[in-house]
This record gives sequence, structure tokens and C-alpha cells, in this order.
Amino acid sequence: MTDMTSFDGTRLALSVRGPVGAPVVILVHGLGLSMEAWGIVPDLLAQDYRVIAYDLRGHGRSENALHGDYSLKAHANDLQVILSSPLCGGSQATVVGNSLGGGIIVAHAHHFGAGQVAGAVFAGSGGSGVTFAGFPANNLPAPVRRALRLLWLCVLRAGTSAGNRIRVLKPLGDKLIRRYAFAPGDPQGAVARVREDFLGSRPRALAHTMLASVSHDGTRMAPDLTVPTLVLHGSEDPEVTDDELSTLMRSLPQGKLVNYPGEGHMLPLTRPDVVAEETSRWVRHVLNISETAL
Repeated sequence: MTDMTSFDGTRLALSVRGPVGAPVVILVHGLGLSMEAWGIVPDLLAQDYRVIAYDLRGHGRSENALHGDYSLKAHANDLQVILSSPLCGGSQATVVGNSLGGGIIVAHAHHFGAGQVAGAVFAGSGGSGVTFAGFPANNLPAPVRRALRLLWLCVLRAGTSAGNRIRVLKPLGDKLIRRYAFAPGDPQGAVARVREDFLGSRPRALAHTMLASVSHDGTRMAPDLTVPTLVLHGSEDPEVTDDELSTLMRSLPQGKLVNYPGEGHMLPLTRPDVVAEETSRWVRHVLNISETAL
């Protein structure tokens, strides 16, 4: 475990494993989670690649945002700092996102371009294409937009604080997590991993990041992700609707979709072998590396 100071002084916790000089893969986890939500995927990939996993600002072992900025641009800026760091050795990296991680990847492409990215993989992500009514509400007067934002922040912070208090009610927490992140029959261990991360999240960071996510339509930024992008989608994913997925695939300049019948949203935990194998294949594809060269 190591750390890195981001653009605004916020400390990010990172895990780096795999051979020095190997092609770089960066793992970007989802809302309310941590790098632990990748399960054994980093270990599987580290056999052939330099794997960098990190905790989003305000998540896991990373610090709270130094100046309270949890916007998608701030998260994208964190990714840019990692891509530009000596850890990547000046070479292009393949970025892999789960859930909100996909939204951060398209936000990064929108704000910074894709010059430092060789390819992308969405493993259970629609690119953060779901928004709530009223966001960003650009057609409303500025005072009304500010009032709506404040109201939603109050609601979200109250909800996340309540979530922390009911952590002892594991059956209820598991039921909610299973409903919103998993397919029927997914293993209990994976559900418990997400529950511990999400219900143990810091309310302020979670609420502000959640508001940033629902105020952001990643599918509108997807055309800026001009590199080859592989989308791994479970047919029972309760978070990524068919409409969102269709919009994303139409928007990606070089998108390829692979469907997994009966699978849910948390593919890195429920199908780590598939995520690692498909990511490895995609890295070889975008870098034009033969399997025997690894």
C-alpha cells in the first residue's frame, strides 16, 4: 500500500502490484466502495501487468477531499494525476471502471482527452448515465438550482448517516445491497463485501459524490472516450438499464459489448476470472501484444 498527493493536496491511497515495466492497468472502483471491491481481480492481472488500484477521494483509506470537492471533474483529475505519475512510466494505460468508475473514466476523457489512455473496460458500468429529475436543472434560475442542490445534499447525508447507524442490522443491509447491486443467487460473501464498504462510508463524501454522480450524464461525454472500449454487462444488472446501455454503446466511438446472462452489477466480485481474462485480452488487443510476448 502506498499513497499519492492529488492536484488539490488530497491524499489518495493506492495499491501497486505486478512487474515493473509491464503494461499498466488502472482500476477505478464505484460509489461508496473501495479498492477491496475488486476482489482478486488485481492479483489475477498482476501476473502479467502493472496493476494500480486506488481508493477514490473520501473513500476507503484515501483522505476526504481537502477543499470539499467531490465533483466528477475532481475525480477525473485524480485519475489524471495517476496517469501522469512515474507509476505509469510515461506509457499509456488501460483503465478499468466498475459502476461510477466508468463515469469517472468518461469524465476524464471529456476534461483531459484520451491521449494517456490506450483502452478502457467497463466491468458493470453504464458510464454513469442515470440522472435524477432536476439535475443539472440548467433551465431553472440559479437560486432554485442552489436550493435543489442543498435539499438533495441534506437528504443524501441523512440517508448515508442512517445507513451507518443500521450497520448492525446486517440482514436488512444485505437485502438492500442485494437488490440494488446483485443478481439473484450471487454469493453472500460478495454482498457482505459491498455492504461493509457502502454502509461504512463517510456520509459527507458519499453524499457529495452521489450528488455529483446523479448530476452527471456520462453518456453525453462518452463520445470523448475515443479509445477502444470494452463493456462487460450482466443481463441482471439492476443499476444499468437497457436504455442506458444502448445509449452508451451508440455514444462510444469504438465500443464493444459483451453480455453475461444472469450476472449482476458487481462483476469484479462475482466473476473475477471473467473480468481479469477479458481485461487481459483487451490490453493485448489495444497494445497489439501477442499472448506469447507476455
